[in-house]
Amino acid sequence: MFLKVVAPLLAVFMTVTSLGLTGGPIDADVNSDDVQNALNFAVTQHNKASNDLYLSQVSKVIKAQKQVVSGVNYIFTVEMARTSCKKGGIEKVCDVHPDPNVANPRVCNLKVWNQPWTSTIRIVENTCL
Repeated sequence: MFLKVVAPLLAVFMTVTSLGLTGGPIDADVNSDDVQNALNFAVTQHNKASNDLYLSQVSKVIKAQKQVVSGVNYIFTVEMARTSCKKGGIEKVCDVHPDPNVANPRVCNLKVWNQPWTSTIRIVENTCL
């Protein structure tokens, strides 16, 4: 009986402590699948919201964090720059434009909220300086 109660509670405790305390952002591995998926989603949403004729792409990840809430917030500070690919074109990977004046790099704060058990994902912050 003791193991039936203690073992599940210990498993939950270990999971929560490995992800960090609820509400506290922790640094995230930018190469992990979940972080990459959230970043790709954020870039897609950023491009949809932009009035620019050209797509933007992440040229540098400055900071990536996770925050456990009623789901997971993925918090990114990235350098975004314009590519040579126009919006609405054939979907392909586009590199940042080689001319810095055209690329117009800028620092952006992007936050994605994901609740995988309800299949909900949305961007909650999309600001660039």
